[in-house]
Amino acid sequence: MGKIEKAAIVVVAKAPRVGRVKTRLCPPLNYEQAAALYTGFLLDTIEIALQISGAEVKAVCPTVEDAAELGQLLPAEVGYVVQREAGLSIALNQAIEDCLAAGYSKVLCISSDNPTLPGEYLEMALEKLDTNDLVLGPTEDGGYYLVGSKVACPYLFEGMTWSTETVMAETLERAWQEQTQLQILPGWYDLDTGQELARFIQELPQDGTQALHTRQALNLLNTQELLNVSLGSRS
Repeated sequence: MGKIEKAAIVVVAKAPRVGRVKTRLCPPLNYEQAAALYTGFLLDTIEIALQISGAEVKAVCPTVEDAAELGQLLPAEVGYVVQREAGLSIALNQAIEDCLAAGYSKVLCISSDNPTLPGEYLEMALEKLDTNDLVLGPTEDGGYYLVGSKVACPYLFEGMTWSTETVMAETLERAWQEQTQLQILPGWYDLDTGQELARFIQELPQDGTQALHTRQALNLLNTQELLNVSLGSRS
């Protein structure tokens, strides 16, 4: 099959079931609030990806059931990659390999909780893949929010211990060992903890131009109480 002159942007996603998503935000949230907020994160992240010209958007999800539930939630133009096995390593590797096998020329994988990620970072990643095999977008906690490739790269993911402060460093070491030509994007931050959520709320533009779905979810929460609890936990 020939290359499709389009990229695939793949969002790592789960169906937003209570008690299953964003549990590291509990507390200050409860499980119901975390699921509602995750839904906002996911919808906003998908919308950012859909705005990128020359790219098609997909979600990689753990099970057929997740894909069916997400199909009722996400825009109709979103496609799905269902994992053959569980785990983030499988999700990332399979998303890249399946999309390349389907003929896409470039594949970006991003997390599902980036409701204000600048779209220009995604455009930059696609542009950098014109002259590099790999792009990585680092997060402040030592991980990454984006991995993009135009070649299969299972060595990046196999046996990786996720959710540690060394993920980015180990990924770079693996890439250098394979002599992979890569480019690093501007940094961003995750939304995994109460402190990160407090930061997000404080930095969210007041003009209402970003993260509409996340704003709607936050409007149902006591955001000032969340700020007090999250900021208080720093001391």
